[in-house]
Amino acid sequence: MPYYAQTVSSDSLAATATLLVGKAAALLDFHGINTTASLAYIQLFDAVAAANVTVGTTIPRRVLTVPASGSASDTLPAEGLKFDLGIVAASTTTTTGNTGATTHLRIGVA
Repeated sequence: MPYYAQTVSSDSLAATATLLVGKAAALLDFHGINTTASLAYIQLFDAVAAANVTVGTTIPRRVLTVPASGSASDTLPAEGLKFDLGIVAASTTTTTGNTGATTHLRIGVA
């Protein structure tokens, strides 16, 4: 099991960009819970502030798929997925869109 310097969560992630970590970080794992009846996509952006992300325009660093009315978890490589500036997230109905899908997200970072 990886060591987490920090566990971060958002209980109401949607189409609005939400700052999760405001500094360089390595994403070690995630757990998403989808409260909608359709697939949800959690977009993760490499940015220091939510204001630096325009959901639907800014290209995400990684997109995580969460099944309809379900959950998804993943553990990334030991070194994690590097974010040079910080981690901003949004949850949408398409992989790079801007229509919101309410999800809950918990991530482990170092």
